[in-house]
Formats: sequence, structure tokens, C-alpha cells
Amino acid sequence: MKLITLVNTPPPPTPTPVPPTPPTTPIPTFSIKLLSNGGQQYSVYAGNDSSAIAQAAFTNQMSAIGWAYLSITTNPKFEDDQQARAAGFLEGYISAEMIWQTWYNIYVNEYNNASVPEAITDWADSNILYFEQQIQNNPTDEYWTHIGLVWTQLLGMVDGYNAAIGDSSRQLTYMEFTLINMDADLGDIAPTLNLTLAEYRRTRHLSNLPDRLKKTDHCSGLIKLTDDLTELYAAHTSWSSYTTMLRIFKSYNFQYSNPAKSKLTIFSGYPATLASLDDFYLLDTRLVVLETTNGLNNNNLYHLITPQSILTWMRVIVANRMASGGRSWSQVFEIENSGTYNNQWMIVDYNKFIPGVRVQDGTLYVLEQVPGYIEYADVTNVLRTGYWPSYNLPYFETIFNMSGFNDEGSSSDYEAYEEDARSQIFRRDANSVYSLTDFQAIMRYNDFQNDPLSHGDAANQISSRFDLNTPTSQDYDAFGGVDSKVTSLALVNQLLVLGQSGPTHDQEPPFQWSSANWTAMYPTIGMPNLYDFSWVVFSDSS
Repeated sequence: MKLITLVNTPPPPTPTPVPPTPPTTPIPTFSIKLLSNGGQQYSVYAGNDSSAIAQAAFTNQMSAIGWAYLSITTNPKFEDDQQARAAGFLEGYISAEMIWQTWYNIYVNEYNNASVPEAITDWADSNILYFEQQIQNNPTDEYWTHIGLVWTQLLGMVDGYNAAIGDSSRQLTYMEFTLINMDADLGDIAPTLNLTLAEYRRTRHLSNLPDRLKKTDHCSGLIKLTDDLTELYAAHTSWSSYTTMLRIFKSYNFQYSNPAKSKLTIFSGYPATLASLDDFYLLDTRLVVLETTNGLNNNNLYHLITPQSILTWMRVIVANRMASGGRSWSQVFEIENSGTYNNQWMIVDYNKFIPGVRVQDGTLYVLEQVPGYIEYADVTNVLRTGYWPSYNLPYFETIFNMSGFNDEGSSSDYEAYEEDARSQIFRRDANSVYSLTDFQAIMRYNDFQNDPLSHGDAANQISSRFDLNTPTSQDYDAFGGVDSKVTSLALVNQLLVLGQSGPTHDQEPPFQWSSANWTAMYPTIGMPNLYDFSWVVFSDSS
């Protein structure tokens, strides 16, 4: 992986390519091999050994630029299961300290230092039993084989972490790793289990249910076609609790023999997670995949959520690997719909985009999910008008209604699809984007004091800053836009992504944990105090 820190110098406007230059300090490399052919005892050692099962580059630069970096490449000379397990072990081993910090931050801030409710772990056990049986019963099925490889990689990560961490008090189980990976799915699993409000508060560390619904409906996305049809931009700004700002930008290059259209995935992620969870992915198939969360306001659909399904975090990994375009991605993703983490997914196919030529059908597919139902369509006709916005409200009328967004009497937060504040901001500003620099700026935009569309609320902006609201406001919290990721045709052609970590500070002051007593409210470890980082360019040399 190559990276460039941009200090007071934005990338040149596209279509001028951004040249990947080597970092000033070499990133440490590691390799992994079996100690014996008969077991699963691994040796992790320094250096990039091409004969090893897998090689990795890893560096934690959270304090310097707000990200850690991890790239893993596997060796096609080894069996797929060996590649998956070794890749997981290697990642768990070399990023063990960040994994512990992530679990600590989740345990203290989300589970409130209390045990995970047994109903959740029982549900997860049933889910694991289901897909393990399906993997065993379908040994030649490509889909279930890929699900098996994802699970094998996670089990390898558990072993690698525990081998590296040493301290018995910090050992983690496969269930705790599973809970980290299914964290986004848990937002819909908990109400399915009819947990009491007290239990629900304990598991999510939030004061009330409507508050939870609002805050799980997070992220801003934008796909922008330039006026002269020479460039196509895609970007995503994650919204989340600031307790999640321990970040790793990852590159997985897995050389599996099981048929896969994509072998290389570059994505923004977190320690211990195999999926992005933001989500934002650049694939070597020249697809860019991103989502914003719609959520679920209809309690009548929760009974359709069952452990006999595949959670969203696993399904997106497999769809990314098996798809060649937006339609095939949607067809794979709808298999085994869990009805959890219900999002609007956008699949941008850069193979369909020829600069200066009418945008071809299939350039942009959108998929939306609720329990028991998935709808997707080619929405390139909307993109041709200039842009596609995404802001946590369903686009498809059926999904909008099934999700409960059509019930004006059910919530004071009801608003039509076109009335959302971010919808209006995109409608006002998106067609003023003429360069990559403009595009970066709109995804970091927050000028709530002066923007009439915000109504004085720092949450009503493209990159929200709940922490800037008055302490007496119900929307005051250490929550908001925690990053932005941007790419374009010129960047996709070089497998490049631009990323900026932390809450926006373009129009507002940088976030500091030491301000407003946030450290007492949300104890965290592993993060810098001040988030004033610049944009960084991410790549992979493969």
C-alpha cells in the first residue's frame, strides 16, 4: 500500500491523474508460514517473503494522519482455506493492540461495561450454526464456499490475536470477534429479540429508542457526473459515534482458486473487522460500492429477522467478490437476506463510463433492503441529470413505505424523501461541483451557523457535528461525520482512494476529546486527542 499525506495542498483536479509517490518512511512488512504441514501452528516474521502463505504491510499512524494502514496479499500456491486462515492470523497478530483497543472501546461505551445479553450471544450462536451447516452441506457451491472462506479468515484472526496479545486478561473469544463484526447488524437484531428497554440501553449506551433510530440512520453519499461528462465522482461520509474513530484503511488481495471476479478490495475499515462497515469499497473489477443506512421504523417487520440467514457484513464481502457489475452484485447480495443493517447500497460501475460519451445503462445500480424484501434497479437515468444523492431515506417507494417512513403520525421526525435537509443541500450545491477539490469540499461541508437549511442544527449538514450543538439540545453528543472517502474515474484507473479521518474542520473547529469533558462521558483508548488531519491518498501496489 502506498500513501501520500497532503498538507495544505489538495489533489490536482481530475482528470489529471494523481501520481502515487512512495512514503517517506517504509511501511513495515510481515510474512506468515506454517511451522509444520500437519497442523495450524504459524510463524509470523518480518519481511516480505514471496514464498510465504501471505504477506502484509502494516503501520499505525493514528496520531499522525488519523489512520492505520494494512495490506495483505496471499499466495495462490496454497489452498484457499490455508490462504484465508493465514491472512486472518497475520492480521490478528500484527494489529493485535488496535484490536484490543477497539474491543475495549466497544465494551465500555456500547455495552456500558456490562455483560453482553445472553439473548444476543444465543442468537449469534444459532446464526453461526446455520451457516456452518450450509457450508458443510454445499461443498461445491461457490456462494457457500466464499461464506466459508470469510468465516475461516475470522477464526484465523482470533487465533492470531490471542497468539500475539499474551496477557490472559486481554484474550478474546470468537464470539467477541463475531460481535465486533456484526455490530452494525445488532441494531436490528436487538429489537427482534424483544430486549427490555433497560437491556437495550445497556447494549447500545443510548438514552432512548428514537435516539437510537436516528443515530443508526447515518452517512452521506454522493455520485456526481460532471457537466461535460468527462469525470464521474463517488464519495461517502460516515456518521458514527466518535468512539469508533480508531480506523484502518485496508487492502485485501486474496488469490483464491474458488471463482471470484474480484480478488483485490481496498476499503475503509476498523480493527478486527473483515467488512468495511462504513461501507466504502474500491474493487479491482472497477466497481465502487458504498451505502447509507435507511434503518427500520416499522416494528411489524422484526419477526422476519431470523438466525437462519447471512448477516449483511458477510453478504457484502461475498457480493464484492462474485460480482462483475451492479446487477450481478445485487443478485448475489439478495441471497440469504438477513433483514439486518438495512441500507441503500450504490454500485458504481466504472467499466460503463466512457469520458465525454453518454453514460451507459448499468453505470449506477441502487439496492435497498428490509426484512423479507429487497429491491434494486438501474438508476443511471437519475445520474444522467447530474448526480445521485444518498442521505438515509429510502428511494424506492415500496421500501420507503415498508420501512415505516410513510407514517406521518408515527414520528415527529417524519419528512418526505425530497424534504430532508441534506437532500436540499445536495440539490442546491451538487451541480456546483466542477473539480475533485470541489467534491472533497462538499463531502466535508458543515456551515450550520450560516446555512439556512440547517435551521441552526449542526446535525443537518453533509458531515454532521452533533458535538457542536448546545449541550441542552437533544442532538448534542460526540457523534457525527467521522471521515470522508472520495474517488473518481482518474483515481479508479490507478486504484486510488482519497480519505480524511475525523469530524470535518473545513468551516468548524477540529474536534478534541479533551474539550467539553468528552473523555469522561466516553472513555476511549488508542485515539489522538485532536482530529485536525489532512487528506491522504491510499493505494495498493498489486
